[in-house]
Amino acid sequence: MSACALVLGALLGGAFSPAPDGCAGAEAALAGIAEAARRGRWPEAERLLAPLSTSHPDCPDALVVSGRILGLKGQPQAARLALERALRLDPDHVEAWYQLGVWFFRGKLHLDAARHFEKVASARPADARAHDYLALSLEALGEAERAERAYRTGLKVNAEPFFDPLLDYNYGRFLLKQDRLEESRTHLDRAVALLPQRRGVHYERAKLHVARQDFAAARQDAERARDLPDPGGLVLDVQVYYLLATVYARLGETELARKYAELARTTPHPDQAGNRQ
Repeated sequence: MSACALVLGALLGGAFSPAPDGCAGAEAALAGIAEAARRGRWPEAERLLAPLSTSHPDCPDALVVSGRILGLKGQPQAARLALERALRLDPDHVEAWYQLGVWFFRGKLHLDAARHFEKVASARPADARAHDYLALSLEALGEAERAERAYRTGLKVNAEPFFDPLLDYNYGRFLLKQDRLEESRTHLDRAVALLPQRRGVHYERAKLHVARQDFAAARQDAERARDLPDPGGLVLDVQVYYLLATVYARLGETELARKYAELARTTPHPDQAGNRQ
């Protein structure tokens, strides 16, 4: 595998294997695209990709990068077409399977997502992200035992180059829903340490503290969640307000409880506001 393929693979979290026919001679261009994307300069990466798409239309690696860029630009159907074309050209392209699995997961097509992540996990067993996505997909399908096995497998291999900082958070949420509070706490504490600026980790740990009836600790995490932005919309303001209202009521903070109950009642949901992740 060429050096640029390794760089590009690290960028997208995968290992690229350029097809001899489709990607021959594209190594320098792919390296430049990888460097631009690594620095977060996606418009530059897209500009560099344009001539490569013309000169090497059958390069699966280029198509996978194109799919990633199209997804970031909010063009999901075009992204899917690029990824599916990459797989027609190279049916064993693991990163194409991974990116397409992410596409299905975001579209809440969990059965299709699970099938794709199962293939990735089999071909790339050290990919903790694939195990995490597989677990989330299986959980959404109601397959809790298989989901837990996937979470645990992911935790065993959670290291670079496929490190997943959200794995402890997702597994902690899973355990909390099963009322396995002490196990959940271990993983949510780790998630807060890994991602202190993420609203979701504080929100979930606040819910855990409520379940444990430690309302002072719940207040601290819930207020931290309130003060952190969540541009992805994974934990909505209204959810945090409901939680704060509950916590303040349990602490005897009547005025604050009333304030946040009213905010929860009057804050529009995303479908009402027209916003979605």
